[in-house]
Amino acid sequence: MPVDRVDIHALDSIFHSMVQSMNESKNDIYIINEESRRQLESLREELRETEESISRAITEGENLHKAAIEAREKLQHVSIYFSDYTKEEVSEAYDSAHEVQLAFMLNSTKIRQLEEVKTQLENRIATYEESIRRSDQLASHVNVVMKYLASELKDVGPALETAKMRKHMSMRVLEAQEEERKRLAREIHDGPAQMMANLVMQLGLVERVFQDKGMDPGLEHLGFTKELARSTLSEVRRIIHDLRPMVLDDFGLIPALRKYVERTATYNEGIRFSFKAEGVSVRPSPNVEVGVFRLVQEAMANAIKHSGARNVDVRVLTCKDMIRATVRDDGRGFNPSEKPDASFGIQGMYERAALLQGELEIRTAKGKGTEVILVLPHGQQFDK
Repeated sequence: MPVDRVDIHALDSIFHSMVQSMNESKNDIYIINEESRRQLESLREELRETEESISRAITEGENLHKAAIEAREKLQHVSIYFSDYTKEEVSEAYDSAHEVQLAFMLNSTKIRQLEEVKTQLENRIATYEESIRRSDQLASHVNVVMKYLASELKDVGPALETAKMRKHMSMRVLEAQEEERKRLAREIHDGPAQMMANLVMQLGLVERVFQDKGMDPGLEHLGFTKELARSTLSEVRRIIHDLRPMVLDDFGLIPALRKYVERTATYNEGIRFSFKAEGVSVRPSPNVEVGVFRLVQEAMANAIKHSGARNVDVRVLTCKDMIRATVRDDGRGFNPSEKPDASFGIQGMYERAALLQGELEIRTAKGKGTEVILVLPHGQQFDK
């Protein structure tokens, strides 16, 4: 199609739809945030009630302790002056001492259980508070993207030479959005959602065990349930970290990559990961930092999923005017002339590098591993 026949209005309509979609996503974030806040308030109220129950139980325990002392003293008196009491009075003294002691033991057990419930509630409250904080940050990032789309991309039409390029760009953006949504949905469904469902079942089982079998078996099942809750929390934190590691914004590229390599190693015990950073001290622009991080992330993901590697090495060299990142694995490699399983992701890596005015090179051969080399200009001054 000739350039003079390009429909700029149609392109602007596409970007308008993108902005609308981002706005809907922002609203969804706000809805989730508000629901989390309601859940947080409910948990805080439950924690307050639990603390009041603990306080009442402690007071009751103190009274029972005093009663137990009095019952023991009376029992000692009866034992000493046994002949002065009737059989019924002796029996009553023994029964009274036993009942008070039993009530004191049950009260102590109740306090321990309430303390455990309190600890669980405090942990859940901390999790919700962290989720709300991150959702607030995510909403802020979405606002920045929306402002950029509204102010910068609405006039991108004249820069495109053909209608084919315009269609390609819009379709790739929509495909990337859909793929990311599918990936998130799959990770949440297969991870935290399943684990939370199992946790609910385990809590019901713990309740029945306490009722049917008593304290010791119940505590044993409760310990297993606590470990399951910790695993669920760890999985949620991993997903949040993969979405957007806060250390990238706060401390920069090198700490973020080092942290990501360390976290990836904890989830892939069969692979040895190493990371090394060299060169001058520099803080690239945010776009370059995100670009390098995502490209290294994609290269590591390909090595983990497709190469069968046992060793993955990540190296970053920062020079005066460019950054060079390499990801090398000792996996099976592939023939560059053939279409590998991760071809879609590789194509996206090339395109992201080109958008950042950089170069991406993939060196590989069957049976000889793969090396991904990224070179990007950063154009920033040195950190003082």
